[in-house]
Amino acid sequence: MSSETRMFGDAALEKGYVTTAQLYQALSVQARREAENLPHRFLGEILIELGYMTERQVLDLLNAMHHEEPDTVHE
Repeated sequence: MSSETRMFGDAALEKGYVTTAQLYQALSVQARREAENLPHRFLGEILIELGYMTERQVLDLLNAMHHEEPDTVHE
């Protein structure tokens, strides 16, 4: 990933969908699963499961993130 790529958690925090504490809790869940060699779960899935974001918010955020214009490409 390039340094220009925004992380999902950063974008959710910026939009006000989650607090810093909620984001860290979800990241902790994700890290624990990886440490236990469990299948990877996307952060959005975990945030929905914890009740911090709705499915609609996750989908809207992903859509917005994937349709942003890169800052460095200008012709």
